[in-house]
Amino acid sequence: MTKMKENPLFLLALFLASIVPLFFKKWLGAEVWMMLAVIAALTVMFSLFALLKQQATSHIIAFGRVFFFGMIILPYMVIFKEFSSWSLLIPLLACYIFADLHRHLKWLYVLVAMALLVAPMVVYVKYDTAKQAIIHHSTQTLSGSIPKSKSSFTKPCGKGGRCTFYFLDLAGVKFQCDLHSKKTMDTFICQDIYQHAGKIATAQYIFENQKKARLVSLRVDNQTLWSPEQTLAWYQHRERTVWREFGVGLLLISLPFALLFLWARRLAFQAA
Repeated sequence: MTKMKENPLFLLALFLASIVPLFFKKWLGAEVWMMLAVIAALTVMFSLFALLKQQATSHIIAFGRVFFFGMIILPYMVIFKEFSSWSLLIPLLACYIFADLHRHLKWLYVLVAMALLVAPMVVYVKYDTAKQAIIHHSTQTLSGSIPKSKSSFTKPCGKGGRCTFYFLDLAGVKFQCDLHSKKTMDTFICQDIYQHAGKIATAQYIFENQKKARLVSLRVDNQTLWSPEQTLAWYQHRERTVWREFGVGLLLISLPFALLFLWARRLAFQAA
């Protein structure tokens, strides 16, 4: 039976891997960069602990292997966010860890690979479906009085925290917006529209993922305040941003970490 030999250079690879991508902040999405910073901090702490113990324990190496896998799929967080569910990352990591502990279950590796391949395709279909609905006027219509101000709701968020979400409530349909965003659609829904409070508005909208309402157009007193062309431009800009961040992440994180993982694995698991 092959005995595992622990090589201290594995810790060096782990430490460098956690620091280098932090210099790519302007090319990566904010969510990916923040998650990267958290992972890097944990890695530094684990590495320092291992160095103080003067040995790369099996626990540190096990953490390192999961760390490298997590870094390789980190750019997919941009894609997972488009599903409105970060929890999709958890089963991927669970599958990898379980398969790593049970090497005869190679199909779990295939399952993870399929998920990583299918995710970008699903996001592409999502955006294409929304754009086609706008182009071909496959929208729903409502009429209602514009409220005096935006509405909000609060729910648990993070560890012991609470997050507040804002939306325009028009005839019972809720159009969410980001209060701190400078994007035109968020500014319109969160701020600009309320100068027309009390007036009757006719709006067209679509549902994203069959549940989230997205404003397509809005008219008041035969005046167009928001047009389908603006919504289409918003979708196209958002789509370009997602693919740019995903592509750059694959180039700057996934590819280097995949190569680094192979090198670190050889260092840590060479035969005695």
